[in-house]
Amino acid sequence: MAYNITSTFGDENHGIIESKNGKTTVSFEGKSFSPYELFLGGYVSCLHSTFKSITDKKRIHFDGVTYDVTGVKREEIPTTLKILTTVIVFTGVLKEKEKAIEKSMALAERYCSISAMINMVAEMKFDIIFK
Repeated sequence: MAYNITSTFGDENHGIIESKNGKTTVSFEGKSFSPYELFLGGYVSCLHSTFKSITDKKRIHFDGVTYDVTGVKREEIPTTLKILTTVIVFTGVLKEKEKAIEKSMALAERYCSISAMINMVAEMKFDIIFK
């Protein structure tokens, strides 16, 4: 599968990213999402999509999930990610389904393609919380 975006910048440090599905802005000056914020959003979207596919097949229900993702970059060049921490908070999970949710997330972490790429350069930490 191929993906395509078009990104347009003027002579400043912010621009527009567009695809057939929509558009957003990017900025190096704090006026919009930074490149790494967009990258982390792509990662967690991939992770969730993979996770949801797994839980749908297993018929596991939850009311909601929130992902809090923090990426720490290396100081040395190239400044790739050093540590990526993902705190995942689930609501509406039956107590007897918590282990199944944890196993499904472990599978999603393994099969999400963006997670696999990040795992090549960074230490990945996960914490799952049930409320």
